[in-house]
Amino acid sequence: MTGVREQERVTDTPTGTDTLRFLGPVDGGLPDEPAPGCIGTGQILRLLTRQLFAYPTGTDRAVRPVADAAVELPTVDNGGISADGRTWRIRLRDGIRWDAQAARELTAGDVVRGLKRTAHPLARAMRPYLGEIIEGMADYYRAYDEALGHWEAHAPAFAQFQQFTRIPGLRAEGDTVVLRLTAPANDLVDLLATGFTAAAPREYDYYVPESPELYRCTPSAGPYRIAKRLSPGGDLVLEPNPRWDPGTDPVRRRTARRIEVVAAAHGQPVDPASGFGVLSWSVPSPAARFAGTGCSYYLAAGTGGAAEPHAVRHALSWALDRAALAEAACAAGADGAATQHGVLQPGHPAAERGADDAPDAGDPERARRLLDAAGLGEGTRLTLGVPAGSRLGAVAAALVAVLARYGITLVPVPLAPSGGPGVDVVLQEWVPAWAGDAGRDLVHRLWPPDGRAGDPAEVAREALRATDPGEAATLWRRFDRLATADLRLVPLLVADWPRARADGVAAGAARW
Repeated sequence: MTGVREQERVTDTPTGTDTLRFLGPVDGGLPDEPAPGCIGTGQILRLLTRQLFAYPTGTDRAVRPVADAAVELPTVDNGGISADGRTWRIRLRDGIRWDAQAARELTAGDVVRGLKRTAHPLARAMRPYLGEIIEGMADYYRAYDEALGHWEAHAPAFAQFQQFTRIPGLRAEGDTVVLRLTAPANDLVDLLATGFTAAAPREYDYYVPESPELYRCTPSAGPYRIAKRLSPGGDLVLEPNPRWDPGTDPVRRRTARRIEVVAAAHGQPVDPASGFGVLSWSVPSPAARFAGTGCSYYLAAGTGGAAEPHAVRHALSWALDRAALAEAACAAGADGAATQHGVLQPGHPAAERGADDAPDAGDPERARRLLDAAGLGEGTRLTLGVPAGSRLGAVAAALVAVLARYGITLVPVPLAPSGGPGVDVVLQEWVPAWAGDAGRDLVHRLWPPDGRAGDPAEVAREALRATDPGEAATLWRRFDRLATADLRLVPLLVADWPRARADGVAAGAARW
């Protein structure tokens, strides 16, 4: 770290323990049985970065983002959002400093730099959303791919591209970030609260994203800074950042003098990570008060399979014992689970239980009539495509047991990453890509527009553009009713797996 920053004495005293020690994130995704001392990437990066908006630590799943680097949440009344909902002016608070060679304030230009860096392949997951919302962003992404859309692009080329390629809907004006949107977007605050949109200091222009050099030369704007990074995937030590002023940070806190993130415990004790530095939406909840907002599971028809007729999926929706599926998920390690009868998760404000929905345990008498009418009598054999992952396997096993009650043999088979024909039904899992209002992610990944009259996806787009919260809620309820009746997806359950949502938004969250 020599030459990157000055050594200063930390003037405020951290509260709590002297040293916290955690196991590092597991490479290649979530482990089947997460260790209680395993910390997520997002938990580490939360201590180093600042976003315009962020989620406060807590256990309330209904919590909304608050101003982080921004002075306040923009509204029409405070002049932050124009009357047409398309121009946002977000002013930054004073006193946020980078832990760099010479202390300097975090600027609107740093926020713009962070958003421009989402062009890099490591942040590709956010392209569909930011590209759809910010005027000119999609063209910027296409230009990046044409100019240097390959992994080997060196840092100076990337930095020059982002500095000299203008995005009409994104600019810095003094201490203010100005965004011009393609249409009103009532979920923009949720997107800007993700780690992908963290401010990026100018030092990021010197190194390739996610390179060892960047890890060694990363200025911090949070309560901690990197003290030692042995190697990618190795041990990591965080120490207090002397530039951090708690008076400028309404979200984070400093609780230890040293944080060690180790690749392996080697028999040494580690601290439980479940309550450390996590966001409100990634704190596990006991099953007794679980309200959703986890991983949703659905059944979909396989291409050319027996479940393509609507009548088949309708019959299955009445045969399913969703309560048994939820119990199976908890037995497999979920912190909580709930039945799901609509496409929207039960925790969504617009999700409502319909009066004509099947009971949680299904309706065997009605289901048998519907199954017989749809040609799924006793002795029927169906194949179930199951993507890789032990959690999906646990849900699949429960489905097999439920349909066996009706004399239907459900045979789980591995599903190729590209999908394809060959199965009757497919088990799908949706983990929201960010906290809060993730309806845009649901529509993009599970319900793309199909051009039909009355397409629920078009209703969802209207809901995302609505500037009145009441109107947005009404439109989301309409979307849920239409989508649930359509049965392109047959809702099953929502389960809260350990660390599931934290990992869902953490990948590459800071160093773009």
